[in-house]
Amino acid sequence: MNCHACHEPVGGPVCVGCGALQAPPADPDPYAILGLARRYHLASAEVESRYLKVARTVHPDKFVSRPSRDKQAALQWTAAVNEARRTLKDPVVRARYLATGSARQDERGPALDAAFLQEMFDWREAEEDAPGSMASRASERRAELEAEIDQIFSRWEAGEGALDAVPDRLARLKYITGLVRPIGD
Repeated sequence: MNCHACHEPVGGPVCVGCGALQAPPADPDPYAILGLARRYHLASAEVESRYLKVARTVHPDKFVSRPSRDKQAALQWTAAVNEARRTLKDPVVRARYLATGSARQDERGPALDAAFLQEMFDWREAEEDAPGSMASRASERRAELEAEIDQIFSRWEAGEGALDAVPDRLARLKYITGLVRPIGD
């Protein structure tokens, strides 16, 4: 990409030659925005550090005396940087993004198989007989699903697997979390 002002090659949000702020990509990749390697296993501190560095670089206050094009780009960059942080900071959203290319969950999501849904029905029936039993089962199952997701990504990061199962595991995780969440949360 070349700078809109001086036409020199640009590798980041600000041209090193003339200091002009470039427009962010039309469909920004959160990893590219924050300059992070495309992987699931990211430390929260690493995401936060990169966020702060890029946010300081493109903050609109730095461009108040610049042309309106730079001011508009600063606002667009700020929105992109904030969205990148939201996407990469949350492991579930990060997993969804890597597996599907979108941080937003499809309202329908993948269809849950009959065996899983039967198990959830059985949990509800057991809850009627033994109040509180569903919460402990759900906690155990959430830990199992999180471990499965972690293993899938560990294999993927090592170049040994695909992410096809991630949307299903995320849908199960969401279902179980919703099952035990108190009404009103």
